[in-house]
Amino acid sequence: MPSAIQTRYRVFWDTPVLQAAERAMDHAAARQRLLANNLANVNTPGYLRYDLPLSASNHQALNRAVELARQHDIPISQLPQGAWQPSSMGAKLLPVPMPTAMRTDGNTVDPEHEMAALAENELRYAMLVRIASGQIRGLLDAITGGRTP
Repeated sequence: MPSAIQTRYRVFWDTPVLQAAERAMDHAAARQRLLANNLANVNTPGYLRYDLPLSASNHQALNRAVELARQHDIPISQLPQGAWQPSSMGAKLLPVPMPTAMRTDGNTVDPEHEMAALAENELRYAMLVRIASGQIRGLLDAITGGRTP
């Protein structure tokens, strides 16, 4: 059981912005590993491409993080509005069919599509890191009165 000091410390840092950003960053990190695995299997016969689309709860967490960041004037990167919107919705890890036909060896990985998905996911993660670091910077400024320690 955590001590009172640990509990108060955790509550102090557990802001809605950080909670939402943490959930969305966890999803982005898991998706990055999965997309990299797809690229690693680009020449594996019969390999089906997998993706981890944003679930409804992750979508809400991501939107909430952006909304709260804007409300509190936390700077977020100059990404286009669509950069943090999910391309699809889903709740579990499933093979996602490619819009083009599968190759003759049964592999459904398109390297160009995977690279684009990796880049989009990287931008999403970078934006979330900026939101979280802005929130932490604001909390540290509140503690130190804006002075650098």
